[in-house]
Amino acid sequence: MTYGITGRLRFLSHKELMRVMHRAARRGQVPLAYSQGYHPHPLISFGPPRPVGMAGTAEQLDVKLTSPWEPDRLARTVDAQLPAGIDVADGAEIARRAPSITAAVGSALYEVVWPSEREFPMAALQRLLRAAALPWTRRKARGEVTVDLRPGISSLSWTPPRFVLHLALSPTRHVRPQEVLALMTGWTDEALQRLVVTRTGLYPSPAGDARQEKHATRDSDRHTGSPGAACRGR
Repeated sequence: MTYGITGRLRFLSHKELMRVMHRAARRGQVPLAYSQGYHPHPLISFGPPRPVGMAGTAEQLDVKLTSPWEPDRLARTVDAQLPAGIDVADGAEIARRAPSITAAVGSALYEVVWPSEREFPMAALQRLLRAAALPWTRRKARGEVTVDLRPGISSLSWTPPRFVLHLALSPTRHVRPQEVLALMTGWTDEALQRLVVTRTGLYPSPAGDARQEKHATRDSDRHTGSPGAACRGR
């Protein structure tokens, strides 16, 4: 299923969202399949976790059923049980051995509506795109680690008032939109948190790959724009 999460509900954590979806399916009497063992849980698999506070308009999840349902019926049933702010766009049947969404995703598209009271840092954006390397220090439980963000930036596009970022999102390489925004603006964490970031698409091709795929991981292309629509960073 492809769904969106916006408004105040974007502050739900990943675990809270999982509970919301499970309860909606249960109230709709969807024939969910469950795992075996002492603590069975519904076989619902989500895509890459959405950071708390980030909205999403093309998020995806896979669900396993014990009896066949038409995808449209499944989508309508679950959507009817969800609170305002979470909307199921559609459903589609996938192969039993299809890779997980997280394994299939290589990059994501993000959009920021720039605040009218702030001037967009065009000069900083151009310097960032011309840079051969963009070192960034991440703080982890075991200490600090410095990474190069540049290989994970596929494209950045400024079309007032929207700033669109196409960034790597995979287990081996990922770039957070807040990291790019921090490099561009130099703003404090508090100022950056006021920006509403929306993830608008998940794509199989890694950022920086010239062979950009048009379709999203679960064929939600009709709900999202192609990453190729943004200006190439290189």
